[in-house]
Amino acid sequence: MRILNFIESALSGLFFLVGIAISLYSVFMRYVVGASQSWATEVYTMLLVWAIFIGFSTALKDDRHIAIEFLYDKSGPKMKSFCQVITFIIGIGFSIFIFWTGLEMVLVAHAQAIKTIDLGFPIWINYLIMPIAGALLFIRFCEKAYRFFVKKEDVTGGSDLEWQQ
Repeated sequence: MRILNFIESALSGLFFLVGIAISLYSVFMRYVVGASQSWATEVYTMLLVWAIFIGFSTALKDDRHIAIEFLYDKSGPKMKSFCQVITFIIGIGFSIFIFWTGLEMVLVAHAQAIKTIDLGFPIWINYLIMPIAGALLFIRFCEKAYRFFVKKEDVTGGSDLEWQQ
């Protein structure tokens, strides 16, 4: 899992930084130099989308997704366990749905040979992030379920003192 953690963090950070750099370059070229770079929008949009979708998995691993914990914190241990089971079922189901529909998008775009307007870049490569993100989320939900059911760990991430008032 350490290798996956490193790859996720490295790729997400790299895609984000390169996307932002291209975006800044595009703004500079458009407003300072007066020469619009239409290709830049396609590239930085793709890079930022990839960074965000990879970041979903990282956020799940680090318990950084938005959660409503008011009722969860007030409930007993059996209700908390039940909520965790429901969360795992929905999360794994959602991951499979994202993977499956993303894979269908990739296959259709590949079969139709759809390309981006400015660069002529195969759109199926852009869509490839959907099944990748679904697979990463699936791995993370399975990892959390394993830690919860087999290792008997608390996988809720505990309380976030920063938000308590």
